[in-house]
Amino acid sequence: MASRRQLSFQEKLNIIKEIDDGMKLIEAVKKYGLSQSTIASFLKKGKQIEESVNSTEINPQRKRLKFATNENVDAAVD
Repeated sequence: MASRRQLSFQEKLNIIKEIDDGMKLIEAVKKYGLSQSTIASFLKKGKQIEESVNSTEINPQRKRLKFATNENVDAAVD
């Protein structure tokens, strides 16, 4: 069983583009050592991942897209 690891948005986008360019899902599974369901979720969220990478506010090396639930606390920390 492989250890859990997080991929950056840029890495996820690279996987999505390879599959869009013709790579089969099973080939991507073997190449990256990820499960089919993980790669399928990347494909499902592809638009959101692409927007995150292209956004100037978010670092493409970021691994999660989670924002503060309380804007006042977030503003106080900055």
